[in-house]
Amino acid sequence: MKSVISELSVLVTDDSLTQRQYAKELCNDLGVKDLHDAANGVDALSVLEARPVDVVLIDLEMPIMDGVELIRSIAQKKIASSVIILSAKDPILIASVGTMAEADGLHVLGTFQKPLLPDALECSFLRFIHDAKQQAQEPKPAPENEVTAVELGEALANGELSLAYQPKLTVHGLMLKGVEALARWRHPQKGMISPGVFIPLAERHGMIDMLTRHLLNVAFQHKKNWQNYGLRFNLAFNLSPLSLADSDMVDWLCKLAEDYGIAPSEITFEITENALLGELASAIRTLARLRLKGFHISIDDYGTGFANAQQLSRVPATELKIDRSLVHRSAARPQQHTILASTVDLAKNLNLTTVAEGVETAEDYKIIFDLGVDLVQGYYFSKPLFPDDLLAFIKTGLNQVRKQNEIK
Repeated sequence: MKSVISELSVLVTDDSLTQRQYAKELCNDLGVKDLHDAANGVDALSVLEARPVDVVLIDLEMPIMDGVELIRSIAQKKIASSVIILSAKDPILIASVGTMAEADGLHVLGTFQKPLLPDALECSFLRFIHDAKQQAQEPKPAPENEVTAVELGEALANGELSLAYQPKLTVHGLMLKGVEALARWRHPQKGMISPGVFIPLAERHGMIDMLTRHLLNVAFQHKKNWQNYGLRFNLAFNLSPLSLADSDMVDWLCKLAEDYGIAPSEITFEITENALLGELASAIRTLARLRLKGFHISIDDYGTGFANAQQLSRVPATELKIDRSLVHRSAARPQQHTILASTVDLAKNLNLTTVAEGVETAEDYKIIFDLGVDLVQGYYFSKPLFPDDLLAFIKTGLNQVRKQNEIK
């Protein structure tokens, strides 16, 4: 690993000569050869404007220009992309500055209290290398295609919309527990249209019920086909907040499940924060009726500003989905790790199944494994798969995933 790290260029910024030398020694021990230092933010900017640097270590407490000002200047000038934030101050303060840096578009490799530990620095460097390699391999996303409500209506009529399914695995043993249905639209001329484009479009133009019912029919047909193969796993489906206001939705769903011969207990409906921002009584009424009929309810995107204890007590939920923003890199962010651990404990105390979503690295998987999370989904295990590909994943891909992720 040192041979890989040796290719990095690093700038250490700290007004304390002792701390600066200590950090440089750690870098040297890890094999870093292209190493620079600065005693304050102004000097650091001069170094960065003169040469490219991969990683900048930034102490928050410095004279002339402190670390917060330096971070903002780096982001505005776009003269570096990846930073490690250090301070002897409160971890909450350090984590807050990390959040600010990310909001400014910087890649925060870690937020640490001093003294910086060798393992933490090495993990941060390896994280930079991993992410740079992954970014180089990923195709650049195409710009969002503009589509109209008329085109969406035609797509529904022509059967252009389909579903892909992302596996939900048990954290222990990596057994297939369920799948989440995710809407897909391949436009004949414009290619793939993001759900982030066409679902809000459907909501704005009063087409969401039509879209939801069409996709639910597709999902239930797939579930029935899997049952015919002897495969009985849970199906999760995202419900729009507007669907919760549909007084006929619960009865229609019960009839749909009956027609397809699917037990409501094998269906989970996922809701996000917007579900309770409209007519609260109507939303709770629909969710309560769904639970009474045997369906499961999942609170999606937990950690993005939605759920608190009061809202959790309002929703008759059976599952809590922990957002990627809470899970990803919590090993490098002690404050975030504490919040993640308390979230898992809260869910367990409320008898909710916990799901970590958006897991993309072995490091993140190890964290949720150690915390006792129940289920996991994310690109680290599998991207969303169309039905035939899902069957292939179940037959062969799942065993490969297990072999690659044996946690001792």
